[in-house]
Amino acid sequence: MFYGCLVLGGCLYVKEIYGQVNLSKVQFKYSKNDIVLTKHDDGFLIDDTGTKYAFNKKIIIQSLLSVGEVSAIHDHINKVQVIANIGNESVYWITPTTEQYFNVYSTLRKHQGILAIEPDIAPVRKLLFSSKKQLQIDNSVTELQKLSLCENPVSRVRVAIIDDGFDFTHPEFDQLKVLLEYDAEQKVMTAKAAGPIDEHGTLVAGVIAAKRDNKGIEGFAPTSEIIAIRQVSTWTSSLILAFQVAKLMKADVVNCSWVLPFLSDIVAQVIEDFSALPNNPIIVAAAGNSGKKACEINQLSELEATVTVGSINNGERAKFSNYGKCVDYYAPSSIESTSLNGYAHFGGTSSSAAIFTGILAQLKACGIEHPLSSLSMIDNIYPAHTVEKK
Repeated sequence: MFYGCLVLGGCLYVKEIYGQVNLSKVQFKYSKNDIVLTKHDDGFLIDDTGTKYAFNKKIIIQSLLSVGEVSAIHDHINKVQVIANIGNESVYWITPTTEQYFNVYSTLRKHQGILAIEPDIAPVRKLLFSSKKQLQIDNSVTELQKLSLCENPVSRVRVAIIDDGFDFTHPEFDQLKVLLEYDAEQKVMTAKAAGPIDEHGTLVAGVIAAKRDNKGIEGFAPTSEIIAIRQVSTWTSSLILAFQVAKLMKADVVNCSWVLPFLSDIVAQVIEDFSALPNNPIIVAAAGNSGKKACEINQLSELEATVTVGSINNGERAKFSNYGKCVDYYAPSSIESTSLNGYAHFGGTSSSAAIFTGILAQLKACGIEHPLSSLSMIDNIYPAHTVEKK
């Protein structure tokens, strides 16, 4: 059962006169620096480099104030919703009157009770998922799949997968316990695939949790309890909700087999807060497939709370894999997995991160409290420094 509140709505109004201010820009903190975005047209903001960001005319703030107190700051705040908590502080999603957006934003930014403020934006690029790569299956993957970490798991491990759509009607999942399905964008209790190209989540889920029956494919952690969170773009509010769901559901491992080109400071705080929970959750991110430095391509990889995984082929870094100081481990990348039409080849750092997630989940299921410290006993999983120096 799903416990906890995801979105609480409510608003209060007070009569107050505001001078009409001609504003068309927003200012906020990004990586501890000030960033200014200017209105480009009705649906986009733009920075001084020419990078465009979609914006939905919503505002995100972090505050100790109550819903009512936030609502009372400006007459043109129409709705205030709680989307996350960071300690005693709330993260609010605010809907202002459209034509007063920049006026409301400016007023909130100056208010002493607002600890942080950001526009709800998304880079023009969506979440970058790894495509299926037609590569020969790496023998090291087969060896990892045969690995028996323990005969009888001693605990049930909760794995949250933040990805696109999931098809849990696949026969490989008929014994799988799915604790929750949630769409962080539509804010509905389903994570079902929306179309034929919406299958990356199904591929990741198969690597992690397909049943082990010597038929089809074999999952690395088939006894996992799955929290399926559909998240197909980079809206700040949706990313916050995705990690808040993982927090409320007490996920032990979170898989993020995608590349995030922009990470807001509030999202980073939500992730860091989640990683500090007593159950020591581990967040696994894919390094990305650009053959470049991960720090420059995937903003998730820069967080200390995340474990970033690159790809290897026969023990050496794959040419497509991102690399560098923001990569923590390397894992094989070429594997068969579940798809909307049966089975499909799955490659890239997405599959490496999924394999790594499954191994960590199974180690936890075997009763190993700190699985990262036990990876040295797993062949074909390499600390980044041993691969980078080759």
